Amino acid sequence: MNMHSAEFDHCPIVPWIEFKDQTCWDDVLNLGRKITFKSKTVIQRPDNEVNSIFLLRSGMIKVAAASREGLQRTLWLMGPGSVLGEAAMFGHHPYMHHITAMEDCVGYEFSKKTVIEQLLPHFPAISVALLSNIASKCYIMSSQIEDSTFLSVPQRLGRFFYGLCLARNSRHLPLSHATIADLLGIHRVTVSNTVSALKRTGLLQDDTHEIIITDINALAAFLIEDRTQDL
Repeated sequence: MNMHSAEFDHCPIVPWIEFKDQTCWDDVLNLGRKITFKSKTVIQRPDNEVNSIFLLRSGMIKVAAASREGLQRTLWLMGPGSVLGEAAMFGHHPYMHHITAMEDCVGYEFSKKTVIEQLLPHFPAISVALLSNIASKCYIMSSQIEDSTFLSVPQRLGRFFYGLCLARNSRHLPLSHATIADLLGIHRVTVSNTVSALKRTGLLQDDTHEIIITDINALAAFLIEDRTQDL
């Protein structure tokens, strides 16, 4: 199925960071250390010292903020081609978030010394990749504020599903209602009720384990026509 829709000028910004083209990293992997994480492994915790960055080659990780009382809010999910730790390293701060592997992950770790003395001076494409990674995080946070202020819940979920379909190039979104609620800052019951309403319109398929978009173009048209008040 063609995952592009002409209904939108650009893909909505969603809390998912992935860069399909990882070729800029191919020539520098020998400078890093290959590392693997099993699903559900805690990769980093708040206040851990930052001595390296981590390039994700496969799998998915979750980045979550946490309160002193232990409550967590997912900020974004990260897929292949994304980089972890660059903001903390350049900002001279310890990690501020909980980082957890959502799937089995494979990546490469580059020491701070390697980044500063080799990657940045000699591989300009890596500098661009790191800046793109930071920019994605900035856009996600600002977009979350705008969407929560100006959009209804059906609009937010519809834009999220649409953007994630395009970002992952798949109609199948392996996310639970609880994960979606956590990502968007919406109550889980509200997410479940809205998903049920979207299923009744035929935009989503009925599945208990994942979200399946029936037709990406129909979803785009639905959002543009602002029919969310009919849900």
